[in-house]
Amino acid sequence: MNIQLWSHTLNDILKLIQGMLGEENIRNDFKKRKIPHFQVDLIFYHDGKYKLAEIKKQEPFTPPPFMGHGLPTWQIDARLLFYARTGVEPWLFIVDPVNKQTYYQNLEYLNCQKHHDTHGTKPRRIFPLENFKILSRDSL
Repeated sequence: MNIQLWSHTLNDILKLIQGMLGEENIRNDFKKRKIPHFQVDLIFYHDGKYKLAEIKKQEPFTPPPFMGHGLPTWQIDARLLFYARTGVEPWLFIVDPVNKQTYYQNLEYLNCQKHHDTHGTKPRRIFPLENFKILSRDSL
């Protein structure tokens, strides 16, 4: 049987799931051994340097206090620590289905600007939209 989903076959999707389960096994082993780790969405090479990209597809955070986008604070902390230790800049890319834009910015820059921290079991740091650049064919 050859079921076509988007441009992928069922076999392609099963291979993808198998790979994801393998990654999960390693992450679980690292957790048990208390080995610090995080999963990188993408590493890219730009302006003569490798950079780390955290990529989210999410609706914007709405006021109060402002319209924006953000990340869980633990992800910010992990990426900034990685930057401090390696010099590999962390960047945040947001695909916003409401505004139909892709926003991006250096995460260290964002973290030094105005932001809002949510509270609760999964705290997030939100950055105002005006602190992001909009990704276009000619930008980055």
